Amino acid sequence: MKAITQYQNKTPEEIVYQYKKGLRAKQGLLILILLLYVIVNIRGIWLGDDGIADVLLKLFILFVITFPINIWISWDFMSLNLILNEACDPVLYVHVMRLLEKVHKRKRSAQAIRINEASGLMWSGRFSDALALAEFQHKYKVSINYQLSLLNIRFNCYKKLNDLDRAMQVKRETEVLVSSFTKASTQKTGQELLNVMNAGLALWQGDYETFRRIEEARSARYTAKLQKVVSAVSLADVDIACGELKNAKTHLEYALQEGGTLYVVEDARRMLREMAQKEQHP
Repeated sequence: MKAITQYQNKTPEEIVYQYKKGLRAKQGLLILILLLYVIVNIRGIWLGDDGIADVLLKLFILFVITFPINIWISWDFMSLNLILNEACDPVLYVHVMRLLEKVHKRKRSAQAIRINEASGLMWSGRFSDALALAEFQHKYKVSINYQLSLLNIRFNCYKKLNDLDRAMQVKRETEVLVSSFTKASTQKTGQELLNVMNAGLALWQGDYETFRRIEEARSARYTAKLQKVVSAVSLADVDIACGELKNAKTHLEYALQEGGTLYVVEDARRMLREMAQKEQHP
């Protein structure tokens, strides 16, 4: 609901303008606080009122005040993912990310934007473009979460481009990376990605029993609409193969209603069209 009310019926330019306006306000507040901190510190040191303990205390207070603002800035950036994850609009998402490249100039922020753009390109069905961008960003050092995101994009794109050898190579890279994790939280996230890859391979190879077993275990934890839509189309594919056409139709109609500009919506239309033709010519 938040994605719909915040981003629906807005152009990419309007979304980025709103984001940039909020960013500048928060950055201005940070600068004002830093200037006040410098002035107070200089005055205290100049008058001889402040010792080391006083300076350290003021530094701690500065951190306590500015930390929530920095988190706020990060949250505003992350909330743009609602365009993809909840509004299911990768086309709009890609446009927004490209416009953001002119707003964020720092290397780390630019990398995050390009990885997000690659994800949007993949979900809009532009697999070659997404793969080229993901492979380019794969050369650079990024956070664990972004490493996993790049692996996911590369794996899915190779699979969609029917390059199974390279998809399997990416899966092996993922296994090596996940085995190096020491934190339980990152191990869990990495294993979840491996489960996604295993499910994708099972579906691609026609191993419907394995796919259903993995997908049913995972789908209970889905929260994002994108996950639910993609899962619905995949399950419809299995339903059709197993002759469960009523379930397939229910899944596909849900995808059409909620899928926005996700590429799987076209798959859903094609599958429904093929089902209708078979009903007319059994």
